[in-house]
Amino acid sequence: MNKLALVTLLVAGSAFMGAPLAHGQNKKKPVSKTAPVSKEKKPVVQEKKAESQVKDTVVHEEPVEEPPVKGVLLADGFTHMESGLEYNVVRHGTGKRHPHIGDHLEMHVHLHIKDSVMFDSRKMNSGNPVPFQVQPASFRGDFIEGLMMLVAGDSAHLRLPVDTIIKQNKQLMPGMKAGEVLEYDIVLVSVMSRSEYKKDQFEKAQKESKIEDSIFTDYFTRNNIKPQKTASGLYYTISREGTGELPKPGQVMSVNYTGRFLEGKTFDSNTDPDFHHPEPFPVPLGRGAVIKGWDEGLALLKNGTKAVLYIPSGLAYGSQGNSNIPGNTILVFDVEIVGIKTQAEHDDKLITDYIAKNKIKAKKTESGLYYRIIKEGKGDLPTKGEKLSVNYTGSMLDGHKFDSNVDTNFHHAQPLEFPLGQGVVIKGWEEGLALLPKGSKAVFIVPSGMAYGVKGHQESSIPPNAILLFDVELLDVKKP
Repeated sequence: MNKLALVTLLVAGSAFMGAPLAHGQNKKKPVSKTAPVSKEKKPVVQEKKAESQVKDTVVHEEPVEEPPVKGVLLADGFTHMESGLEYNVVRHGTGKRHPHIGDHLEMHVHLHIKDSVMFDSRKMNSGNPVPFQVQPASFRGDFIEGLMMLVAGDSAHLRLPVDTIIKQNKQLMPGMKAGEVLEYDIVLVSVMSRSEYKKDQFEKAQKESKIEDSIFTDYFTRNNIKPQKTASGLYYTISREGTGELPKPGQVMSVNYTGRFLEGKTFDSNTDPDFHHPEPFPVPLGRGAVIKGWDEGLALLKNGTKAVLYIPSGLAYGSQGNSNIPGNTILVFDVEIVGIKTQAEHDDKLITDYIAKNKIKAKKTESGLYYRIIKEGKGDLPTKGEKLSVNYTGSMLDGHKFDSNVDTNFHHAQPLEFPLGQGVVIKGWEEGLALLPKGSKAVFIVPSGMAYGVKGHQESSIPPNAILLFDVELLDVKKP
């Protein structure tokens, strides 16, 4: 399912927000206790198309800024930038300033290689421009460099040789090959500073809130419903009170739910077989993994509770909507809390289920790490401060690989070297590798609390609270 999960598209390594679903994506690179992932690699691309008509362009009154970077004009009209990215403005808009880091943009974007379309925002967002907050470029040639050369109203073509990405050891999107050229077609609809955007969103939300509150009042009167209302504007009714204490932030709630529009049409459910995902939905409470209305509403419900949440659009998917949910749409959720666990308990259940399903014989440490030794090495166990050399492949429990130095698709073939016990890698690696003598091969199943936790690792497409599986080989152990 994952209509309640955060939708993040990776645009040439940059976080591209399609709809304001949940919050909590980590936009900063984890510091220190990060990963067995090489710092050089970040997932690359998925993107866009653009052309014609531009509506509601935001025009700034200050003088037109000079482009932030100079380039060399080519014979075909493109400007070649030092990074390797090339751009051509085919129609000039009326904007006065170029985007800056932190600005909020709206745009149409289309990414393709020859005739193969990799991303089309018009199709994704029903013809509407998609929002995007400008982040620092994550590699040389990132399309963000091209965006910063435009002003509101511009239509432009960008192109970047795939070889430029490969030379920087970046992960390629499936279908990308050496010698090909990524082509972006962009229409930059609007540019707002953070303060302008904040003011604009506040004014729109205030206006929409008054309209929706009137709709709620009418709906509750007609249907003889007497809900409770929170300070934020969330309405709810409880049909069956659960038992025990209220859930705490960080605990994982297992939820059965049906989501519907106010007029009654169901758009998602894990109890309706027509939606083909019957498992209870796990929600780490208060972590921004779901829409605000869920985070707030579920915090009011004990285990076993049945309730209905009436969620205004500002606490749901806002003005942008999501997938089959239009913007500014009130949502109603019938929910039942069927379990409340700590994140560690939830992870352990998922891991034990995985082990049983795959008939794996694994040992468990006191901290919750599971491991299986495939080949026993020789010699003493490594100690703190010794330099380890490791081959590895990292994947999710569903088999999706996110990093490897032995898989050529990840373009970094050197073993990973680091001192043990210095916090350079995740806790699961620190503990697991200390159990292996030189020459060992093993599999680690790392609970989220010993991996990237609630932040995840955006550069490697690892979501928050993800359990990770690593195939490792300890090649060498050197004294400090």
